[in-house]
Amino acid sequence: MSAWLGEWRLIPELSHYDAGDPPDSGRYRISVADGLVRFDVEWSAEGEDHSVSFSGPPDGTPVSAATSGVDSFTVTAVDDSTLDSEAVAGSRRVAWARRRVSADGTLMSVIQRLAGPDGEVTVFQVYRRKEGGA
Repeated sequence: MSAWLGEWRLIPELSHYDAGDPPDSGRYRISVADGLVRFDVEWSAEGEDHSVSFSGPPDGTPVSAATSGVDSFTVTAVDDSTLDSEAVAGSRRVAWARRRVSADGTLMSVIQRLAGPDGEVTVFQVYRRKEGGA
């Protein structure tokens, strides 16, 4: 079983954002069904709730996106502890993320590089596995 599967809770004080503060809270759920890796992410920032969900095969095959500003995305299981995704619009990468789980399986770091109006923005987050969320 892949270490990245499960439910994760954001540790805001260990997270860094190029632009602005980390969310007040966050939940990251990664599951697999019918050969697709599914991401369900929820977060709360400045009193507003947000969420995003997407899924794709873990072999890097491009999937059409139903998200504004994104044409397609890929999901790649690098190994049992590392999971990447990338979103493109035309020939331009608009988002990239790498998730890596600690050797003991309790923490997951997420680094994201997002296209912003003034260049690329980096987000670094740390999550703790929810007890019973594996």
